Amino acid sequence: MARRINLKCQHCATLSVEDAIALHGPIGDNCWNPNNENGWGYDCHRRRSHYRHRDDSNRTRRRLRRLAVPSDHSMVNPPQNSETQPMFNWEAAPIMLPAPPLSYAAVLVLYRNHKDAPVHAVAAEIWQGDRQVLNIPPIHCLGMRGNQVTAYIQTVLEQLHHQFGVSRFEDVIKQLPVAQCPIQPCPLKAES
Repeated sequence: MARRINLKCQHCATLSVEDAIALHGPIGDNCWNPNNENGWGYDCHRRRSHYRHRDDSNRTRRRLRRLAVPSDHSMVNPPQNSETQPMFNWEAAPIMLPAPPLSYAAVLVLYRNHKDAPVHAVAAEIWQGDRQVLNIPPIHCLGMRGNQVTAYIQTVLEQLHHQFGVSRFEDVIKQLPVAQCPIQPCPLKAES
């Protein structure tokens, strides 16, 4: 069973280091652990970092767990008994695997300078295998609030669902810097 979340440490992770020391240090409730030479609380830094990145770490762990292939290869290479001859020559039999079905995949393209920056422009791409089928041109998101950008992305996804049958965007989002925005004129891009 998983360890319970320490709500005090989770709240402390949202504070700056100075605020956390003021609240949980010797002046506060004395929870801050200054057990290293500079007194900055190595253990507390580790816990705070854990709680700050907990959602991303868990998401990555779940994705890797879903992609994990079972390590039981007993059917591919059956154990050989020295007393008996194998019933089937495994090396001589060619394995004919069926071609995977080519389904459509939707990739969301965001133009922004870093992960936490506001979205500058939104585009999308439709792929079938290794071939790009459709490229939805980007639109500027200047002046739009986050919920309006989300609503636009949902509208695009609904249209793609009707036309191609995709129900979601892929987990990997293509993020491009604002300097690569192809929309002309672009107010945030230096004119050449």
